[in-house]
Amino acid sequence: MDADDDWWKNHLAIRPDHAKFRNGPPPNLEQQDVMFRKAHVTGELAAIAGHEEDGKEAPILLDDDQDALKVTGKRKLGAGDKEISQSPFFTVYNNALNSLVSKHTEGSSCTNNGMVPTMKEFLGMVRECGVSEGTDIMFTASKLAMNRDHREVFAAFATTESRLDWLKRTHDEMNK
Repeated sequence: MDADDDWWKNHLAIRPDHAKFRNGPPPNLEQQDVMFRKAHVTGELAAIAGHEEDGKEAPILLDDDQDALKVTGKRKLGAGDKEISQSPFFTVYNNALNSLVSKHTEGSSCTNNGMVPTMKEFLGMVRECGVSEGTDIMFTASKLAMNRDHREVFAAFATTESRLDWLKRTHDEMNK
C-alpha cells in the first residue's frame, strides 16, 4: 500500500498486524484476485450482529411462503436491513435451503411416482443386472447410489443390459 510515513505511523498504532503490507502486497494476491474478481460489495444490505437501529425487531423466517410464516425468535434490524422477505439475498438463500431440504428428503425414499429408487432399491437393481457383491463394479455402484441423480439415471434405463452397460461405462470413466 502506498502511503506516507505519518499515515503508516497512525495506522500501525491501531492495526500493528498490517505492517506486513507496508512494503508490498500479500504473497497470494493473484489467487485473491481470481477468487474475488467478480465480487462487488456495496454494504447496502450489511448488518452488524448485536447492532440495534431504531429498536425495530424482525422475525426470523423459516419459510418463504408469506401465508405460512413461522417465527422462531426475534432479531434486531441492523444497518441497511430492509424488509427481509424482499431482500434478494434472502430469496436466493431461502430457495437454496428449500432445495437442499427437498433433495435430502427425496434421497431417502422413492419420489416422482416411484421413478427414483432408494439406495437399497438401487443396489437391488444392480444385483438384478448380474453384478456380484465384492466386485469393482458393485463398489462403483455403491458410490453412485449415494447420489439421487445417478439413481434416477440408472432407473431410467428400460433393460438390465442397458443399466449394466451404463454401470460399466461409468466405472471405467471414474477409474481413468
